Parts: sequence; structure tokens; C-alpha cells
Amino acid sequence: MALYIPPARRRRRLIAAAAVALLAGLFGGVLIGRSTAPSVADRVTAVRSDAREAAAGLRVIALHDEAGALSNQDGGGADLTLRQTRTALVRAFDQAPWLGNSQRTKVLADLDRLAATGDKSSKEFGTAADALATEIEATFNPS
Repeated sequence: MALYIPPARRRRRLIAAAAVALLAGLFGGVLIGRSTAPSVADRVTAVRSDAREAAAGLRVIALHDEAGALSNQDGGGADLTLRQTRTALVRAFDQAPWLGNSQRTKVLADLDRLAATGDKSSKEFGTAADALATEIEATFNPS
């Protein structure tokens, strides 16, 4: 014995089932999306970590100058590190909207002044590189 279901009732059931499936899919998608998205704290931690790595490169320059390492004698190693530091800092500032333009301008200007130093094997250059590393860390992690 076959049950006859009128077409209007079938259409209403189909529309209701589709609406329930759509809402369930949207709700599930939002839950999955929110649980896998990085939090603000995760992004802040990542930017601070990038800034610490940039500062670490400057500290390596300072250590090489203290040790009299040959890598800074011609300025090549120091120049490469300064270029990499600038690239890393620009990227970090772009990802750190909580830092103002004045902070960005000051740190990058200090980096440019350090890069313009003539004798990159001097003790003063190493001291300035270490001071800039401290400034970078203080700018990105003011605690």
C-alpha cells in the first residue's frame, strides 16, 4: 500500500530540510573557523618573536665586534645582517598595528644611521648595534 503525499507538502518538507541543513552547515563552519583561527594573543606573540629574531641578528654583530671576528672586517657580514634586520622589522611593523608610526620611524631611522656607519669593525659600531637591539626589543615588548 502506497502512501500518497501531496506535492505541496513534499515541497514544504524539502524546503524545511534544506533550511535546517543550511543552518547546521553555517553553524558548524563558524565553529570550525573560529576554533582554527589564530587569536590576537597568538598574532602579538608571533610579531614579538619576529622582532626578537631581528634584534638577535644585531646582537650577533655586537658579539663579533667584541671578539674581533673577521666577518665584520670588510663590513659584508654586517651589511647583510643589517639588510635582513630592516626587512624583518618592516614586516614586523606591518603586522603590528598597535605600534604607532612614530615608533616605526624612529627605529628604522636608528637602523639607517647604524647602517651608514663607516667602520663596521669598530667597538662603537658593536655597541650601537647592541643598543639598537635593546631598543627594538623594548619597542615590541614594552613590559
